[in-house]
Amino acid sequence: MTQQAAVLTGTASVETSSASAATRDRPDQRSGGRPRRWYLSSAGCAMVLIGCLVFMVPLIVLILTALQPENNIISNGPAAVPTSLTLSNFPAAWTTGDLGKYYVNSALILLVKVPVGIIVASLAAYPLTKFRFRARKFVLVLLLIGLGVPQVITLYPLLQISRFTHLDGSIWVLILPYLAFGMPFEILVMRGAFMNVPRELIEAARVDGARERRIWARVCMPLVLPAIASLAILDGVATWNEFVIALTLLNSQSNDTLPIGILNLQGQFSTNFAQLTAGVIICVIPMVVLFFLARRYLTKGVAAGAVKM
Repeated sequence: MTQQAAVLTGTASVETSSASAATRDRPDQRSGGRPRRWYLSSAGCAMVLIGCLVFMVPLIVLILTALQPENNIISNGPAAVPTSLTLSNFPAAWTTGDLGKYYVNSALILLVKVPVGIIVASLAAYPLTKFRFRARKFVLVLLLIGLGVPQVITLYPLLQISRFTHLDGSIWVLILPYLAFGMPFEILVMRGAFMNVPRELIEAARVDGARERRIWARVCMPLVLPAIASLAILDGVATWNEFVIALTLLNSQSNDTLPIGILNLQGQFSTNFAQLTAGVIICVIPMVVLFFLARRYLTKGVAAGAVKM
């Protein structure tokens, strides 16, 4: 009996080791039927780290330049290891460039353009998603064409229109161009978000007697809040950082936006690079804070508002 038990135990151990070996050699179904290789994931991680370094090095140089005295930058260069650090460049850049005034101008444009753009885009995307009409595909093609129109070729027509309407120089002349250039992308994102709204909810609201405006406001818009949040972040960053159109249409220094106001820190014959980089950091701080506070909404919104044709 003891010998039979030992034989049975040895047979079971052999079968267990064979099963474990077969499990190790079995292809991973999640990787398409091929065995997983550790060096593929390691190469991917290495590429991600290299990409992060490529993007982080300019930011690190920018921060180090803003924290150094100007004489250190002149003697050692902006990329050298700083011998001393100072925060005096930030208040100096704020007062020298009069950045507070430009902050107000950029904030006014942002607070008007972003909500208006999202509302108009949602009003346009709702019928493109929930209605059936002949020109629907043609409108979608026009939106895709609008994504490919470069801003540079529209600068001269925009300048002539602003002069004709006597709005040249005012900060409000920027609202319509900003809305026009942002509308194709916003409509496509909102259309993708509305396509995820169940049609049964809309049909039930129609049976209850709700009109289309009420369905849009009370049924669809609350269900696409992640897409609205992500679109507000992306549109806000683009509006805050826009430079070319504002430089072309604004001819009064008192109405300049913040990216143009940074130019005041650049002298005609010499430039204080420490104050200039400090001004750039002051300019980007609000958008960086906004992104980190709402990054989870950005991820959900991009997934919910993926473009569907």
